[in-house]
Amino acid sequence: MRLAILNLTGGGVSGGHRKYLLNMLPRLAVSPEVGEILCASPAGMGGGDWLPALPKVSYSACEPFRPFRHAPDSALRTVLDAFKPDLLFIPVERYINYKDLPVVVMLQNMAPLAGVKTGTGLKELLVAAARRHETRIALDRAAAVIVPTEFVKGFLSGKAGFPAGKITAVHYGHNPVPVSTHPPATFPFAGKEFVFTAGSIESYRGLEDLIRALPGLKEKRPGIKLVVAGGSRPATEKYFSWLKGLAAGLDLSGDIAWSGNLPEKELSWFYTNCAAFALTSRMESFCFVALEAIAHGCNTVSTDSACLPEIFRDTALYYQPGDEKNLSSALFTILSRTEAERHAAGSAAAARAASFSWDAAAAATLEVLKKAAPAA
Repeated sequence: MRLAILNLTGGGVSGGHRKYLLNMLPRLAVSPEVGEILCASPAGMGGGDWLPALPKVSYSACEPFRPFRHAPDSALRTVLDAFKPDLLFIPVERYINYKDLPVVVMLQNMAPLAGVKTGTGLKELLVAAARRHETRIALDRAAAVIVPTEFVKGFLSGKAGFPAGKITAVHYGHNPVPVSTHPPATFPFAGKEFVFTAGSIESYRGLEDLIRALPGLKEKRPGIKLVVAGGSRPATEKYFSWLKGLAAGLDLSGDIAWSGNLPEKELSWFYTNCAAFALTSRMESFCFVALEAIAHGCNTVSTDSACLPEIFRDTALYYQPGDEKNLSSALFTILSRTEAERHAAGSAAAARAASFSWDAAAAATLEVLKKAAPAA
């Protein structure tokens, strides 16, 4: 099978997509059932700086995906003509038609179909509408669809009305925890007990739950702090400012560290050293942050929404989104655990993380690709 992997992003690359390619490309390349792989990416992904040199894999540039354009750009068409693929694999929810070859797409972002608000302003509304349109086209026209959780499969085959028979759920894998970690050079809460959360600052992540839960938690656990890792983008700056205003109104500005985007070793240090990890998201298709938390053995509280219970299972305590009183109570329960209880919970979490295998993900993905490929 000659496989063309087309990263039809808007030009950039998310941390999750980058992690996916770094783990999946080597595993697909070593399969005897894959002859050659062409991996095409927009220049904005910076793939030349981090994509690995691999036998059987060649790299090419393509233009960023643009709404309402469902044919390859001229340069990509020339490359595809020379490569002669049997199958196109688009690991994002986008579609192009090249010589009517079968296309397998992967849905990473279900926010457009679910109607989740991802930013403010007219431009963001138009972008969301275009993404929803393009996602539906991709799922309708694909020969097969890969999704990262059973939750997403159920949503697509239920509320969204897509046929379940063309959808396969394939969990992502987990990566080893870094051996060497360290805190940021400047950290205001050194030596203090803190709750940690991570992920980009988006309104659907529900970070206001943590801010509103903190006063009640501080009454029972004086000195507790909150650390938020993750950055905002222009369309979510208004939400970020609102969060800071909420914290100031509750007299919590000095109790919260907004750490921004962190390098891997610093991020790993926070997972390892937090007194509790909290995930307040309302909607996720998978959530690498959840997997990172259990891989580090975090004692966790999570919302009971979306796919998060599918990832955490019984390794987390759950609360309903918006119920800050129960969130505060669940966090206090974790903070009150004995060292033996914390260790047992951490070991169970790490064992759960180990069940997410990139080898298994590659094998399951290959089966989908083989079924979609034309018969020899």
